[in-house]
Amino acid sequence: MRYKLTIAYDGSNYQGFQSQKNGLGIQAVLEDTLSKIVKAPISIVGSGRTDKGVHALGQVCHFDSNTLMPTDAWLRALNTYLPKDIVALDITEVDETFHARFSATKKCYVYLIAKDYNLFRRHHETYIPYPLDAALMQEATAKFEGTHDFIGFGVFVDKKPTVKTMYQSTFLETDTHYVFTFIADGFLKYMVRSIVGTIVDIGRGKRPITVIDTIFETKDRTKVGKTISPEGLYLKQVWYE
Repeated sequence: MRYKLTIAYDGSNYQGFQSQKNGLGIQAVLEDTLSKIVKAPISIVGSGRTDKGVHALGQVCHFDSNTLMPTDAWLRALNTYLPKDIVALDITEVDETFHARFSATKKCYVYLIAKDYNLFRRHHETYIPYPLDAALMQEATAKFEGTHDFIGFGVFVDKKPTVKTMYQSTFLETDTHYVFTFIADGFLKYMVRSIVGTIVDIGRGKRPITVIDTIFETKDRTKVGKTISPEGLYLKQVWYE
């Protein structure tokens, strides 16, 4: 039986989603926990990797198991044994053709920048200690919508297409935060953090807003702003059809 598992996690204490040789990944914790529950080796496949320190509100995985349990029993068992910074939100039986990564049609990432430093939220948001031009950042954020070759804002991975369609690229200013939301059919490694880092530089007056079009045209990553820190980044949702 194949199962689709949706989880949330605080990525502060992990090297990222994928199992790593140099540190603990979310994947390894999930596999160890599931294997303990069914008393047999279990491998999981995630919808995608999140980097060290990045969080998830709705990461999706799949795994196969010969153990048949009601879905509520799976959830109770997982949340009994998982550490407190990983929570199983939902589990459903799916067809064996379902694939957490290849069946995904859209993903949503959210990035939070705090207006004031908060000691107790420092692992869950990013603080920029400089004045930012919110109107200019909103204009810059909108420029990422549409179909583009995002290689200038990402890292090339062999056999992974660099042309992506950004369905939504929005900026919201609240009393306490600047909130970026990106929905696309896929994301390159470091893509969101590079985009936000560039927008922040534009908001600080360090780069002109025209640099976005220049990067799309030239694919020159040296013109991109510094890759912003991971603490403010959340994988919010993954869609399947």
